[in-house]
Amino acid sequence: MKAPPFVTAAELRKALGFAGLIEPVADAFRRTSIGEAHNGMIMLVPGETAAAGDVYVKTGVLKDEAIFIVKVAPWFAANAAAGAPQGGFVAAVDSLTGYTRAILADEHYLSDIRTAAAGAVAARLFAPAQVETAAVLGAGVQAWWQTLALFHERPFRRLLVWARDAGKADRLIDRLAAELPDVVFERARSAEEAVCSAEVVITATLARQPVLRGAWLRPGQHITAVGADDPTKCELDREALQRARVFVDERATAMANGDIHAAASTDADRAALIHAEIGEVLAHPARGRTSEDGITIAKLVGIGAQDVAAVTAALKALKL
Repeated sequence: MKAPPFVTAAELRKALGFAGLIEPVADAFRRTSIGEAHNGMIMLVPGETAAAGDVYVKTGVLKDEAIFIVKVAPWFAANAAAGAPQGGFVAAVDSLTGYTRAILADEHYLSDIRTAAAGAVAARLFAPAQVETAAVLGAGVQAWWQTLALFHERPFRRLLVWARDAGKADRLIDRLAAELPDVVFERARSAEEAVCSAEVVITATLARQPVLRGAWLRPGQHITAVGADDPTKCELDREALQRARVFVDERATAMANGDIHAAASTDADRAALIHAEIGEVLAHPARGRTSEDGITIAKLVGIGAQDVAAVTAALKALKL
């Protein structure tokens, strides 16, 4: 039997960007909410603590798709500190035979851009129609991608950046300024200043205690929260979740991880914090933002169906 093709991260970066995944990821949201997806996740902690490094093993199945996926997605602090790419791979497996169709050594790239695409879908559905000022809390990879995704859907004129490390915030501003030359960039003095000044806020941190307080929110704001993606992380406090309409990629995943998991001790209380899945809003827009004064939160943890969509698009782009 012939060995499956091995696809490098460089090949993936050349073949596919986040904009090409917006519609496939939206479709994955829809299909998840009508029961056509199976999403699984196991978290491993190979080192002393999750803060030093963790590994997600995710599975994704979409009904009637030609492939399903198994993804190994590590994140290690040592790589981040060195500016080195993260490791990991995605296996695309034939849904009819179980044979491996391809191994994609994506260095987390597919995960990054499918999360950006999910952020773009959230901005399209929930952000105010006109955005003057946006803010991002965090200065890592998703702070970069989510800012670009938001600008793709809601071109803003001003961006406030806050991070615990001011040097990292400045470096992110320099990179974004080269990509978005018409935007005015400022480093916020505090997370509160950033949140209070913006119509749309992105949270993309590794926080294990809230960095955004519900007391800071004002009518009409939208928050896309992507950083808290396992049971140990939390970016938003309970008051923020209670003040807003909260939309999630999948109820079970959101209740088991991140902000919603941290906000309550029982599944019934966690479920009560969720207004709808994003796929439900795509099918029934009236379930989304209902007024200009409403506060909305898109809480994205990430689900395997999105990875199926990303890998399928990548294989098509690469003609594999």
